[in-house]
Amino acid sequence: MMVPEVYKECTPLSESDCFVVFERRKSYFSFPVHVHPECEINFVSNAKGAHRVIGDSFESIGDNDLVFIANPNLRHAWKDGENSSKDIYEITIQFLPSMIEQYLSKNQFQSINQLFKKAYHGVCFNQETIDRVYPLLKGITTENNGFYSVMKLLALLHELSQSEGLRELSSLETPEDNRNIQLLKILHDYTSKHLTETIKLADVAAELNMSRSTFVRFLHAQLQMNFSEYMLDRRIKTAVVKLKAGYNNNFVADQCGFNSLSYFYRVFKNTMGMNPTEFKNKCLKHQCVI
Repeated sequence: MMVPEVYKECTPLSESDCFVVFERRKSYFSFPVHVHPECEINFVSNAKGAHRVIGDSFESIGDNDLVFIANPNLRHAWKDGENSSKDIYEITIQFLPSMIEQYLSKNQFQSINQLFKKAYHGVCFNQETIDRVYPLLKGITTENNGFYSVMKLLALLHELSQSEGLRELSSLETPEDNRNIQLLKILHDYTSKHLTETIKLADVAAELNMSRSTFVRFLHAQLQMNFSEYMLDRRIKTAVVKLKAGYNNNFVADQCGFNSLSYFYRVFKNTMGMNPTEFKNKCLKHQCVI
């Protein structure tokens, strides 16, 4: 089984915030398979045929998709797959577990506590539930009062906890899967540390205690890439994360190991369909921290 490379997402959420909400319209899915310490509710509409990756669960979604994840180590992403729509609508809510953990042992929160336990594996909801909670979900994106936004989020969690159309997605991973994830983490950490440098295949293979040929086979088996493709993918995906965080283009190009700003612009546009400035402005326009 191919195990996708896992990126650690850095969200704009701080310990002083309750949650962050993103509302986007986009023509394709660009974010890599990733993990983050925040819990996440993600709604996707008008993307039938797109692929949803949650741990070892890989499914094609319908016209609407609603998922709740409450596991900091559960890798997840949405990919274009067979989706042909160029008008994808997405709402993402991320919040730290500490926002609600103190209440989960209370009687009034027992159903939400059970929801969190199931969401450790990632859960999806049927269309009936989506229809019922969508007004609450949409209301969070338009609420200007921070206090009432938090109340609406708690109400949304309660309604999700009452759903009879809930399904767990990811199963427990095998030891082989865990070993591959560990190796990919070593690979990710090493290339992250040296991303501003020229990284040689032999050095990476040595870091993983592999011969060159074994590493090449491992990379192809796990990510279906050769080493050059992998490094370009790493640099672009790291640039995506930094641009979303608002860093300027010169800094991003330098930190991601591109030898010139013009080369960075050209490669980024060929990969993402827009230049770095257009991409950054589009991302920053659609985020709101509560």
